[in-house]
Amino acid sequence: MKNHLRTLMFLFSISLFTFSDLQAEMKNKSLIGEWLYTVSDAPHGYEKGSLIFSEKSGQTICVIKVEAGELVASNLKIVKKNITFTTEVEGNSINIALTHKKNKLTGNVQTPEGPKTLTAIKK
Repeated sequence: MKNHLRTLMFLFSISLFTFSDLQAEMKNKSLIGEWLYTVSDAPHGYEKGSLIFSEKSGQTICVIKVEAGELVASNLKIVKKNITFTTEVEGNSINIALTHKKNKLTGNVQTPEGPKTLTAIKK
């Protein structure tokens, strides 16, 4: 009887870990794809573009497409509905903090010129 109870508890524990991993993976799946963004008061060439979220080696990554080319997002963190990352623009470190709600991302971009508002809609 004790062995059956231990086995049942072990299987239950494994299923909980698997379920939480699956939930986290499913939440990121809604983020995967191209998001068309606009940034208020950004310099020409950076005021609109795309945030492209994809999976690489089991990790979510982001590439930012702007008029002049592509920027790589580093330090990407996704915690529940909050997304943060950093990128380099003309030698300056730019911090981005977004909130994911359905098919919309909203948040702030911290630049040397001050904070700016970013909104993005899934393409």
